[in-house]
Amino acid sequence: MKTKLSLSILGLYNTLMGLIMMFFAAALGNEIVISENADVLRMGELFHYGLSPALLIIGLMLFLSRDCSIETAKKLLLAYIIGTVVLMYVFFGIMADESLMNFSIETAVPDIAMLVLSIFGYLKAK
Repeated sequence: MKTKLSLSILGLYNTLMGLIMMFFAAALGNEIVISENADVLRMGELFHYGLSPALLIIGLMLFLSRDCSIETAKKLLLAYIIGTVVLMYVFFGIMADESLMNFSIETAVPDIAMLVLSIFGYLKAK
């Protein structure tokens, strides 16, 4: 798989998620947090506002690096794999057991798909 394609897909996905979290933070916060407490719901919203720039930065870095050398692309993909494995631990090791979180496997499907893509792109880089 061409690294340009892997980096483009991952970059666009993360950029899109960053923008979605920025413009729909309140809706996402209310969707994922199980509470009637307005302060808790507000924290869920603020969490999404805070995460938004990080995803936007990651997405833009990946997308704008899509023309780099294979060696550099593989390093970017490896970094993405490591970070996403940590994310999976947070999802399934912490959030899945949290009573305040409305978390299920369906919530993580897009991130799992991007992890599989990044692993495939890393192993089959050309």
